[in-house]
Amino acid sequence: MSETVLDVRDLEAGYEPGVPIVRGASITVDRGEIVVVLGPNGAGKSSFIKAIAGLVPITGGTVLLDGRDITAAPAHTMVRLGLAFVPQTENIFPLMSVEDNLKVSCGILERRDIPARIEEMYAAFPDLVRQRRTAAGNLSGGQRQMLAVARALIVHPKVLVLDEPSAGLSPKFVAMVFEMLAGIRKSGVTILLVEQNAKAALAIGDRAYVLAEGKDRHEGIASELWNDPVVAELYLGQRPSHVGKGGAA
Repeated sequence: MSETVLDVRDLEAGYEPGVPIVRGASITVDRGEIVVVLGPNGAGKSSFIKAIAGLVPITGGTVLLDGRDITAAPAHTMVRLGLAFVPQTENIFPLMSVEDNLKVSCGILERRDIPARIEEMYAAFPDLVRQRRTAAGNLSGGQRQMLAVARALIVHPKVLVLDEPSAGLSPKFVAMVFEMLAGIRKSGVTILLVEQNAKAALAIGDRAYVLAEGKDRHEGIASELWNDPVVAELYLGQRPSHVGKGGAA
């Protein structure tokens, strides 16, 4: 029987009082899943997960992590509670070396455990090993995302939340990032992912939700949603005549 690790109920959130961007969205994420949040531009996807991570004020609803109410938890406490968030931008310290980026992220670990945990991250992300003394700002786009994810994973989070991890990357690095996420899922890490690249995200996801106008409008098995006419309607405003598996969306 699946075990729900993240339960978001009727969430309302926004940057200005009385002007909600998220308008009653609800999702669940079971342990070990990749759950994808899709939606057209302006649907409120990024605001939704930022609210979950404590970065956008919540005005209604609840967020439960392993049954614990974290709705009002400040953003800086989320890592200790078990939720690690990887933003779309500014997710590394560009002037610091790769290794120092990892060390900075170890604040909640016991000091004696830090060296071994850093080596575990190098084992998981071998592309970073030869760059360990390199300033993070000099990494390729794909390597930066690897470092950002490694910084989040190093503290053993219960849930890894990512905002548009493929944004701005070349097709080569997009493939690299999604292959990395699929590998992380196989290791047992639970992932909540917001992504504009629907095809790539659905290929690695277990389940997916489609947000529109700040609400969850549709959900289903990720592998089945690529050809779902409701998804096309929510994205494009019309039902497609035919969308083949692997074709354009």
